[in-house]
Amino acid sequence: MAKPRAYGADSSLLAARETIYGTAPANGYQPLAFKSTDLSAEIPLADDPLLGYGRNAQDLYRGLVTDEGGVEIPLDERSTGFWLTGLFGDALTTGTGPYTHVWQSGGDAIPTYTLEIGHPKLTTPVFFQHSGVTMESLAFDIGTEGPANGKVALVAQGEASSATTVDATPLTAFAPGRFSRGLGYIKKGGVQLAAVTAGSFLFSNTLERVRTIRPDGKIDGADPTIAACSGSMTVRFDGATLVAEAASGTPLVLEYGFATAGTALLKFEMARVFLPKPKYSIAGPGGVEVGYDWRAAFDAATGSMLKVTLVNDVGSYT
Repeated sequence: MAKPRAYGADSSLLAARETIYGTAPANGYQPLAFKSTDLSAEIPLADDPLLGYGRNAQDLYRGLVTDEGGVEIPLDERSTGFWLTGLFGDALTTGTGPYTHVWQSGGDAIPTYTLEIGHPKLTTPVFFQHSGVTMESLAFDIGTEGPANGKVALVAQGEASSATTVDATPLTAFAPGRFSRGLGYIKKGGVQLAAVTAGSFLFSNTLERVRTIRPDGKIDGADPTIAACSGSMTVRFDGATLVAEAASGTPLVLEYGFATAGTALLKFEMARVFLPKPKYSIAGPGGVEVGYDWRAAFDAATGSMLKVTLVNDVGSYT
C-alpha cells in the first residue's frame, strides 16, 4: 500500500484560550472549520562572510522566529463568535435562546490562544502547535452570490510539532450554518443601499510585535495598538447615492451584515464613517460605477468605533 500523503481534506484545527501567554492549555480545545491556512513558523538563513577561508561559502546562521499567517474561515451562525472573541475580547451576551452576543472595538486586552493544525492520517501523524496566538484582523467581502467567508490574520509566539494531538478528546464541534453573500446587505442610516454592487470590510487590532533579547528568537508578545476599521463599496452611479456625503465629508452611519431565513444574524455597525470624494470616470457604453474607500472613527455617543452583533443558539464563548 502506498504511503499516505498529507491532504487538506484530512487536516484538523483545534484552538483553546490561554490563561498564560505562550502556555498551551492541557485540554478544552475547540474543533474549528476552516477553508485554508498558512499559519507557520519561519526561521530564515543568513550569512556573514569571513575572509581568509577561500571562495567557498561558509556556514550560515539562523535568524529570528516569525510565526504568522492567516486562516480562511466560514462566516457562519456559530463558529464566527469564537473568532470575534479573539479579535475583541469577551462579548456581552443576553437572551435565553436565541442569544445576542455583542462585541465592541477598542478594548484594552484581547485573549491569546494555542492553535493546533494537524495531519492525523499520515503514517506518522504530525500536529503543529502554535502558542501565543493573537488575532490581528478580520477581512471579508460582500457580493451577490456564494457562501460568506472571512480571513483572520494571526500572530503567534512560536511553533512546536508533535506526533500526537494536544487534545484527544476535544469539545463538540460547532454545527454548521453558513451565512450567504447573497443575503448580505449594506445599510446607511438603517436603510439598505440599493445601488451597491460589491463591498469589502477590514478590522485590524494593529498588533505590535514585541522583540526582546532571548535565546529562542521568539517574540515576547503581540500588543494591540490602534484599532482601525475600513472598507470599500462599489456603487452604480445614479447622481445621488453617497454623492453628497462624499463631497461634504459628513460622517454617516454604516452597517454591513448577513441574515438568514431564521433568527441568526451577523452585523457590523459603525456610527461614524467618512467617505473620500472618489475619481469619477466613464469607461465605455455600459453602466457607470464609482468606488468609495471608507474609514470608520470613534463615536463618543456609542463609546466605540465598531460594534459587532451575532444572534444564534450558542449560550457563551467564554
